[in-house]
Amino acid sequence: MRFEDFTVLLAALAFVWPFLGAVGVCLAPTERSRDVALWMAGLGCALAVAVFVFLATGGVSAGWEDDPVQRAGRVMLALGLWVTVLEHGIFRERLLRSVPHVSTALAGLGCVASEAAIGLGILFLALAWGVFVFMRPAGQALAGWQIGRTGAVGLLLALAGLTLPAHGLTTGLVLACGLVIMTGLTPFCAPAREGQGALLLVPFSGAALLLAMRLRAYGGVGFDMALVAAGLVSVWTTACLPATARTAEDRARVFRVFPVALALMAVGVGADVAALLLLCGWCVAGGSRVGQGWAARALACFPPGAPFVGCLLMLSVLVDWSWELALLAVAGVLLGIARAWPDASARTVFGTGEQTMGFRDLWPEDRAGRLAFVTLAGMGFLVPLAMMLGAF
Repeated sequence: MRFEDFTVLLAALAFVWPFLGAVGVCLAPTERSRDVALWMAGLGCALAVAVFVFLATGGVSAGWEDDPVQRAGRVMLALGLWVTVLEHGIFRERLLRSVPHVSTALAGLGCVASEAAIGLGILFLALAWGVFVFMRPAGQALAGWQIGRTGAVGLLLALAGLTLPAHGLTTGLVLACGLVIMTGLTPFCAPAREGQGALLLVPFSGAALLLAMRLRAYGGVGFDMALVAAGLVSVWTTACLPATARTAEDRARVFRVFPVALALMAVGVGADVAALLLLCGWCVAGGSRVGQGWAARALACFPPGAPFVGCLLMLSVLVDWSWELALLAVAGVLLGIARAWPDASARTVFGTGEQTMGFRDLWPEDRAGRLAFVTLAGMGFLVPLAMMLGAF
């Protein structure tokens, strides 16, 4: 077998593997389903990294996305799946076990579709499957509808934008509005549902960010301006929301989409590597992990870590794009960090041995948290290094 054929086979296997993982966890006995899911997700990560290193070349792979940022983005989606499986316990329902694997697989396929409309259609399949699974139990119809409503509206808007002439102002605005809604950006849509809904929405929002990079050439200047404006509004909305939360865990959830807002701004100004680092933060620290102290700090762009480095890269490019907007973005990020800074309520009560809820856990206690923490720190170092070496 020639090396070119091997790389194509490797890429195809990486795309199919999460579907095989979904089948495996559904067929496995309930007691062993989590172990099977962990092995399948871990091997999927290894395949995604191999595809990033060994680019599929040759005529057979015509139409596949060869952008290194896109390939690295699919690695982030695979890492997010691994952390998600590691974090959750055993699901008794077979179909529910398949949701993170199927949604991640369809998200990756949607990002490599030869046409953006086909990619959005694949994401619609992922959304439909997740909503079907969540609505099956008695009394869960409303919850399933709430999960799918926002994503469906964003998908329809994005598809409508693709029917308009390229590079038009209206085209860019409609496309940007659709992608902003798909990512669940505050305050433009309802907040993402916590708990099991994160199994579907984390890879779905990540795929929307990767598709935004591909649609930038079609949307034109209006698309870029709309993404930057939406991200800036979301950053300031998050930073200025009234502090009505009773606990630090509730306050931490305010920053759920903070890196997504900055990532959309990075896409708007063409800083794809910065968007990739922020996407890493979303995939491994977002979802149901946002209530944990280390995850909240990562999402709020505390140093060190991938979101912090991505924020710095985005701001450095935004200065060249518009220094006035850069100043507004810096002020919004600093205000958000100041709001998320640990306060007196997060300290240990000396003499009693008691601890209050807050951002006290610098090192996560669970395996999923430790894996995510190490991933964030590693990506914050490796991605800029690869950028300097010419990988991006």
